[in-house]
Parts: sequence; structure tokens; C-alpha cells
Amino acid sequence: MEKSTVYIHGCHYSLGEEERRVAEIPGLAGWLAQNQMIDDADLWGWDRFRVSDRPAVELMAETARRSLADFDARQPPVDAVILCATRFPTDVDGHADFIGGLLDRLGLHHAIPYGFTLNRCATLTAALGLAATLVSSGRHRSILVTAGDTNGADDERLRPFAVFSDGAASCIVSAGQGGEFQLLGAAAAVDARMMKRNGEISADLTRKANAELFERAQVDLRDIKRLAHNNLWKPIVVMKEQQAGFRRDQLYLDNIPRIGHVFSCDPLINMIDLAASGLVAPGELLALGSSVSGARFGALLRKT
Repeated sequence: MEKSTVYIHGCHYSLGEEERRVAEIPGLAGWLAQNQMIDDADLWGWDRFRVSDRPAVELMAETARRSLADFDARQPPVDAVILCATRFPTDVDGHADFIGGLLDRLGLHHAIPYGFTLNRCATLTAALGLAATLVSSGRHRSILVTAGDTNGADDERLRPFAVFSDGAASCIVSAGQGGEFQLLGAAAAVDARMMKRNGEISADLTRKANAELFERAQVDLRDIKRLAHNNLWKPIVVMKEQQAGFRRDQLYLDNIPRIGHVFSCDPLINMIDLAASGLVAPGELLALGSSVSGARFGALLRKT
């Protein structure tokens, strides 16, 4: 059976409505001393982050509505939703309210929901690979993929690897007619022995995932116009991605000081902003990459 061509449509994101400055977080000096980090915003890339008073499900609904509104009526109808988050309600009744309320808001009363988590800040990128498999196999026709997370108090937002923002992102993966991007493939590399709290991300795993991804698509890493990666502190992103083979000019660092790390939403957010800026032209290749300790998830897209 001939493999279906998979496209991504209706890419959108929503950020917390309140913008704050990292430099204004109470106790910043003590936190830096505790984590042995020098007070140098330009070095680390910190500046602003976004905070929302709304729960994550509302941010997800907001951006998902935009994705559905942009989805061409000539496309196959959305018959499944993959909901991505680092945390869901802890009890069964909470799950019902969370899923049922979101699907009802979106008018997707008969779409099959899938909950996707545990891959931490690589969850959305991992979900795109799953969605591509489900639509190319014929299991579903079009899938809404939406991710959203919010944090707690400001003193919980700073981590040794990033500052967290509240936000959500969504898109629709379909095997129908052409969308904004053609999804050429997805790949992952995992080493469970490296999955540790605050563990380092691995350039070796990135190389393994890239080798599989690019070989399957018959492209070279040098052919990639840009990489949409997680918005970790700049030295971490630059070092790890360059160790994996990417050139610095392939990275997209602008959103690190602008919005910080929006959990698993970063690659999709960066992809949207890259396309809007004109830095990726039609026909050019864009890679998505999310690294967490013990895993790398990636996807390869062509701008249509």
C-alpha cells in the first residue's frame, strides 16, 4: 500500500497574557548562587516570560479553536484529538471533566481523545510522530494535536536549564490535501539509563535520531534550513545542538529571551515564528527537535 502524504495545518499558539521579567523574580540572586550561575542575562538568554491566571485547558482550547478555524473544510474531518501536557488531573472524574469539557468547547463531540504525557518537554514533538503514524496508516483522517501547560509561583519557574512560561500550541495533522508544511517523517532515540531528574541532554541521542530521520527522507543535515528546538538557556542549546552536528546559523535562538521555555510547545512555536518571519521559504526543510534527559524526539518538515 502506498504511503499517504502527511501535512500539518492550522499551526497556532497562545501565551500567558501577563509578561514578566526574569530580572524581577524575587530571590533571583540567591537562586543563581545556589545553582552556581553568574548573573549574566546575555550569556544565558533570559529576559521575559509569560504568566497566565487561566488553567492550561483554557489556553489549549483557545489555540485549538484557531487551528480548527483555519482547517480547510475540503479536508477530511478531525476525528481524533491528541491532548499533550506534563500533568493532567490526578483522578478519573477529573480526567472526564478535562477531556469532555475541552472536546465540547471545540465542538468535537465524537472525536476520539488520546492523552499524551510522560515525555516531559518533548511530549508535543513525540505526539506529532504518533499523529503522523495514525493518519498515514488510515486509522484516523485528521488529528488535532494540542499541548498546554502552566506553572505555579515564580520561584518554581526558574530551573538550571530554562525559565518556564505558561502557554499552549496546536496544529492539525492530516493525510488530506496540502497544508502549511509537509511532514516528511519523525524519529526518536532513547536511553532509559540517562533519564534522571535534572539530567543532561545527550548530543549522542540527537545524532542517532537525526541519522534515522534524515536517512529515511534521503536528506543531509546540511540541507536543513532551520532547527526549531526547545528554548533552553542559550549555552545549552548552542553546545548540544552543535555537538549533534547542526551549525549555529541553523538554530533559532530569538524566542529564548522573548518567551522562555513553554514546556513541550517550543518547537511548534518556533516553527510558527520561523515561517512567519520568512526565514524558511517554500520548499525548504525545517527540523523539529526536543531533547530531554534520556530521549530525543525529532520531526522533519518541508514548507509548502
